[in-house]
Amino acid sequence: MHQASPPESFVAAAALVLSEGVPGPPPEHVRIVEVALLDGRVRTLFDGTRGEAVSRYREHGPAALNALLDSQEFRPGSSCAECPYVSACPALRRAPGLLGIETQGRPRRTWSVTNGRNYRICPARDHLRRLHLPTADAIERGSAAERGRAVHAYLAARHGRSVLRPCTADVPDEWVPEGFDLDPGQRTLGARLLRRHAAVCPLRCVRDGTDLRIEPQVVRHDTAADVVVIATPDVLYRDADSWVWRETKTSAGDRPGSGPLLERFPQLALGVVLLARGDLGGQPGRSRVELEVLRPGGADLEIIDPFAPAARSAAEKVLRDLIGGWHRDDYFVATPGADCTRCEVARWCPSALPAEQVAR
Repeated sequence: MHQASPPESFVAAAALVLSEGVPGPPPEHVRIVEVALLDGRVRTLFDGTRGEAVSRYREHGPAALNALLDSQEFRPGSSCAECPYVSACPALRRAPGLLGIETQGRPRRTWSVTNGRNYRICPARDHLRRLHLPTADAIERGSAAERGRAVHAYLAARHGRSVLRPCTADVPDEWVPEGFDLDPGQRTLGARLLRRHAAVCPLRCVRDGTDLRIEPQVVRHDTAADVVVIATPDVLYRDADSWVWRETKTSAGDRPGSGPLLERFPQLALGVVLLARGDLGGQPGRSRVELEVLRPGGADLEIIDPFAPAARSAAEKVLRDLIGGWHRDDYFVATPGADCTRCEVARWCPSALPAEQVAR
């Protein structure tokens, strides 16, 4: 996927700082470049005189600055970990006991199911991912993973249209959203999977736009563990007066996976616990967690009742097991092994084993 350029306001502000915010005589010329960490490629963002830099800011900077200063929007998310106003924030919902652990004296951090999965594979992997280092495209964007993300992007755009209509089996041949690169086989398979989605499209239950949330960010502060939990379900939708948590997966085969569902897909466990606690609001009558699996031969729709004692107990255990070690860890030591060859941040890890050593 092509890396988008920074916003004009960002470049304009940087140009202004270089022009007038540095000690000593003002520069005659200003140049701002972006250097890629992976291959050293350089992209020039601005190259001009001091006067041109100041003009650039006057054109693009003040409006962005005014919007920032005038904004009264609260946006809970990853920045909550360092925010000194968390205890007084009216937008950050408290969920004490959500994760089932309680430890005093630990630093506040953010956590998601993705963090938990990465940590379980290798603690260093989670740490390096949190640093937002460039990832290896060959791993991060492998054919199956890229197909899955493209399908999700297509469905998000389709579900987010102003006119709400359930999806149909009429999927265009050129369905792949901009920015995704799929070979012909994956494009054909993706179109076939999308046609299977029509039978279980959640918009069949939706009355209007207030009943639908596309990839919403659900943020809760577990004050007992002092962890800000971040989740992004594929869809939250309302069936009558009850909220439904939907996750969608794609598969190239028609055979279902093996093993307990909540352990294979821990994000379902988080959805179960949140719904069971009433954290998402709505009436409990039809609340449920759904796993939609799109296969070439059809669509499977697994339904989990969050109020079934066995389901809630299993979900709570999955979360405790996933977060327990991470919550106590201060060092995130690498555990080199076969997974190094499938790690998208291995190049930044001094402990990573080379492929030839793993193969021995």
